[in-house]
Amino acid sequence: MIPEEILASFREAFGERIRDERTIERKVGTVEPRSVYDVWIEVDRETLHDAVEHLCRHFNPHLSVISGDDLGEKVAFNYHFATGWGERYGEATFTIRTFVPKDDFRVPTITDLLPGAQTSEREKIEFFGLTVDGIPDDRNLFLPEDMTIHPWRKDLEEETSKEVRRTVKWEGRDE
Repeated sequence: MIPEEILASFREAFGERIRDERTIERKVGTVEPRSVYDVWIEVDRETLHDAVEHLCRHFNPHLSVISGDDLGEKVAFNYHFATGWGERYGEATFTIRTFVPKDDFRVPTITDLLPGAQTSEREKIEFFGLTVDGIPDDRNLFLPEDMTIHPWRKDLEEETSKEVRRTVKWEGRDE
């Protein structure tokens, strides 16, 4: 899969709604050296679902994971996909990034497009405190139900550290 084909498709479909884009070429292999590509686009969260739907409709992606990065007043959520898998030297990674302000901390679910996204979305609910609108099951998957903090939120580090010490029983400690 040629990264330029993917980007051209997104440019045509979304135009100005793409806030940023980039392609990173990496050289891999020693016996059969070749290039692999990491393609990134940035969209507003209002465009997120449509962008994932476009990717699913045209490029048969595999969702790898949704990652997050607390940047202070907002969190960057990166939806990492692989496209072209199964084609010899055809795989490219494709990431759709959106920024979510903490004062309106919500995104739409993509589980209607990719049911397997539920695990990653639930992780973001638990660890960041994100609201995922439309997720079919938002119960905790990783953290205890009574844990009230979100460990990956940098603005809550002091509370997080106290809560983790309270919740986790350390072997050999009486606390």
